[in-house]
Amino acid sequence: MLRDELKGELVLPSDPGYQLAKQLQNTEYDSVTPYAIAYCESAEDVLACVRHTQQTGIPAHIRGAGHSFNGWSTGTGLVMDLSRMNHATVDGPTVRIGAGIQSLDALDTLQPHGRQIITGTFPTVSQGGFLTGGGLGWQTRKFGVASDRVVSAQVVLADGRTVHASADEHPDLYWALRGGGGGNFGVVTEFELRPIDAPQLTGFETLWSYEKAADVLASWQSWAVEGSDDLGTSLVVLPGMFGPGGKPVVKIWGVHHGAPEELERALDELTERTGTKPVHREVSAPGAYADVMHEALCGSKTVQQCHRTGTHPDAIGHRHPYTRQAYRLTGKAVTRAQADALLHAWNPDLDTERYLLCIALGGAANRIGRTETAYVHRDAQFLTGFQIATRDEASAAQGPAELDAWANRCGEALAPLATGSYINFPSSRVQAKWESDHYAENATRLREIKQAYDPDGFFRHGQSIDSGQDRVHQTTKAG
Repeated sequence: MLRDELKGELVLPSDPGYQLAKQLQNTEYDSVTPYAIAYCESAEDVLACVRHTQQTGIPAHIRGAGHSFNGWSTGTGLVMDLSRMNHATVDGPTVRIGAGIQSLDALDTLQPHGRQIITGTFPTVSQGGFLTGGGLGWQTRKFGVASDRVVSAQVVLADGRTVHASADEHPDLYWALRGGGGGNFGVVTEFELRPIDAPQLTGFETLWSYEKAADVLASWQSWAVEGSDDLGTSLVVLPGMFGPGGKPVVKIWGVHHGAPEELERALDELTERTGTKPVHREVSAPGAYADVMHEALCGSKTVQQCHRTGTHPDAIGHRHPYTRQAYRLTGKAVTRAQADALLHAWNPDLDTERYLLCIALGGAANRIGRTETAYVHRDAQFLTGFQIATRDEASAAQGPAELDAWANRCGEALAPLATGSYINFPSSRVQAKWESDHYAENATRLREIKQAYDPDGFFRHGQSIDSGQDRVHQTTKAG
């Protein structure tokens, strides 16, 4: 039996822990019933799962922390969960991390060693999916795309081999793993990374009246593009249920890698550009990188509290409700008229949980050639998207059409501005030509590498790269 071959744990539908074990970050996928969940603790465990699924014909699903928007890390087959591969160690000038380690744990574990790595803007995302998709966040402008700092990776392949991919060994696979997306070529179990030099950060947060939202959005984008690479920043438009006084609000927040006085001057400049003062402005005291990132991602929660509810006795981190989304990469700051169009699609009069989100990119990430790694979007200045949710279980079970319609309208508003799409933030409605949208001129080489390392398409999900034998087109979210 597979259970006897694993150092880790196999959870079957008849086991008491099954309901928790099958959960993803999004509650929408609670209705999916995998054949089993295998908590893998080593590359050997992963290999045993690969053999088992090949021998039985059961589909295989790779899961890090379960943050796949479209549910690609679950299904009716065997879920290979990598969350127990959560080590982070210093190895001379580099660090080694397990593919399942979550951002907040990696920061916390490496802090005593004085090492920092790039993470995203949500605390419980695993590094495996984050890195293989590219890796965008508040460090992008200063240090580049996170996958640019991958030195090597240990990968379990469909043919039973465990290989070391680097610039010298399996260089094509190494190229593909840096932005080609997770679950395509094999199961990455460990990464070797070049750490970043970010001993200190300063966090900041500002709130702006929605009445000035178009001016603030356009001004913030030009400010971010023209600003220092030391600035990592996001903007989100929130509905009245999250705003002061029950009114919609614009929030601009992030971190700064330079001197605090430089951040104060930059925020003064943003105020001048918008022509209006924020209703709230707060700049934290400079602090250790891990501490400031933790506060920005988790607030006052401890490391254990910040984890998703149920995964630890102290964990109180929230799960995401039923959602639909439209995300694209954009290549320049929006004009005032374009900002108006995006806000019109968001619709301030709608009484629903939703947001418009922008993350500033560019900087160091765009000083690398488009074909040097699989991550091709070296002209992107922003990740821009819309997301809408319902917490009503009865409505969610029916798949409310109005949420799809809203997300589709927002996607249409984004389309004229788009330069491509980021595989880690896929839209609910995937375009027919999604490969070129996500990979552009790198798509052909990625298909060739898929054919070389997984010719039978063993590793597949709702938007996996074509192996030549199997191609999956998707027009709606995976179930």
